[in-house]
Amino acid sequence: MNTDAVPDAELVAAVRRWLADRRALWINRAYLHEGEPAQREYFLKPLGGGAIQLGFDDWLDRYEDATDLYFRHERRGFDSLERALAYTFEQLPLGVGDFSRAMGLR
Repeated sequence: MNTDAVPDAELVAAVRRWLADRRALWINRAYLHEGEPAQREYFLKPLGGGAIQLGFDDWLDRYEDATDLYFRHERRGFDSLERALAYTFEQLPLGVGDFSRAMGLR
């Protein structure tokens, strides 16, 4: 694991509180890909016992619901929130600011 990708304790605590209150965290973003409308959707859901389900989809609008045509369609389980967030910041095009905006922080 890339130690630079390990999220700070403040973010982990904020996400943990969010998940305890709402049972899921969703981050959605519309953007243009080569001039075409596209979407990114990310989620975290607690599974119990500290485990976390992570999902990430990236697609052109015209391919919505055709996951075999998505740029990326991932579902992963992690044994902890820290590992899910480390994977997120190491492997996915999301940053701390995306979480802050989604949760209304700063």
